[in-house]
Amino acid sequence: MFDRLLDKAKDSDVDKNLALKILKGARDPSNATRLFETASRIRDEALGPTILCSAGIGDITPCTLVPNCRYCAIRPKGDFGLPNLAKTAKRMEELGFRQIHLVGGSRLQGYDDEIIAMVKAVQAATGLGIVVNLGCSLSLEAVRTLKDLGILGITSSLETINEDIFRDAKPGDSMEKKKRLLELCEQEGVPIRSMILLGLGESQEDRIRHIFYAKRFSQLSHLFFSRFYPYPDTAYRHHPRCSPWDVAITVAIARLVMPNTNLGLAAGNTTDDIPLWYIAGGGNSIMGAHISRTPVTPGPGEQVIKVAEDVFIVDRMPIVRRYLEGMGRKIMF
Repeated sequence: MFDRLLDKAKDSDVDKNLALKILKGARDPSNATRLFETASRIRDEALGPTILCSAGIGDITPCTLVPNCRYCAIRPKGDFGLPNLAKTAKRMEELGFRQIHLVGGSRLQGYDDEIIAMVKAVQAATGLGIVVNLGCSLSLEAVRTLKDLGILGITSSLETINEDIFRDAKPGDSMEKKKRLLELCEQEGVPIRSMILLGLGESQEDRIRHIFYAKRFSQLSHLFFSRFYPYPDTAYRHHPRCSPWDVAITVAIARLVMPNTNLGLAAGNTTDDIPLWYIAGGGNSIMGAHISRTPVTPGPGEQVIKVAEDVFIVDRMPIVRRYLEGMGRKIMF
């Protein structure tokens, strides 16, 4: 029965009903291995074996949502500052990266002037391609300006498509504004990136609805998958940790639905999740370095580079490279 579902998925467009049946069947590992084989083959045919490694500079703007998202442990560290941003971006370029993600907290009133100034500062100091991720904090005018500046994409992540879960987990945020930013990017021809946070309590039906919601955007280039982590000192600290199996089978379904879209890993995943993600059809983009605003002890295969008193690059490329090249994959910056 499961093989017939996969054959149907290979021979025709996958609809919501078929995707849900495959997702439910994939809870059985014997079925999942066949799903992963199919998803990986689709990925290789559509995107090839090369994986792009990029870097992220986070905490560039404070989050002003009131109340805070109930699962979030990030607290404002103060202004990043344009000189520090340019210096950090330059150091990442020297490490070999060619693309960076500028990631910050959200402000419903908008961060138009701030992010435009930051993009210009990075462009003045480097030749890096830039992706922007500030929640829903951009207007139509800012989207148009960023497009004119040649950015590689704008991120708007719903986290969940379930409105009740969104209201409970993100009481100070706006699903309507997040959707509106996606629609503005689609309208203006700006590449779109988005993220699904798995493990907030959504149903399997919710996951399928979310994947198909993302699919509707022709400008969607990347869809990321975050694995819920119960941070201490948050209202969701007793909420169960999301299983990597849930991430893997959901990524595989997304690959059947969106063969040409980059399906990446986001917060909550670790480098040890890379092999299962890739076997499940994930690819072909991964984060190789990120920023910490406080001193941090490097994990196995990582190196920490101090840029300023409150800026540290956590370079994961040694271990990311070893994992990916160990699977016979090619790496590109």
